[in-house]
Amino acid sequence: MFNSDSERGKVILLVTIILFLYYTIWVIGLPFIDDSKIQSLFGSQDLALMVPAIAGLCFIGGLILFTVYNVKPYFSYDKLKKVHES
Repeated sequence: MFNSDSERGKVILLVTIILFLYYTIWVIGLPFIDDSKIQSLFGSQDLALMVPAIAGLCFIGGLILFTVYNVKPYFSYDKLKKVHES
């Protein structure tokens, strides 16, 4: 589909900018708009605040799991047992 990394990067940047503008209008601009047709294009304000909260929790949970997975070999039971015996 993409012939080069440059084209792929342009598409990713364009999608990111569109999503950022959509979310910014949803959170910041929508409370000041009274038109029901425009408000029907967006979800509820509660959902707008829950999306980044859930994403943040998943990110922090992933960091914790990654850290535990990579640190676990250094704290194995055999190594701790040898330290206490000597």
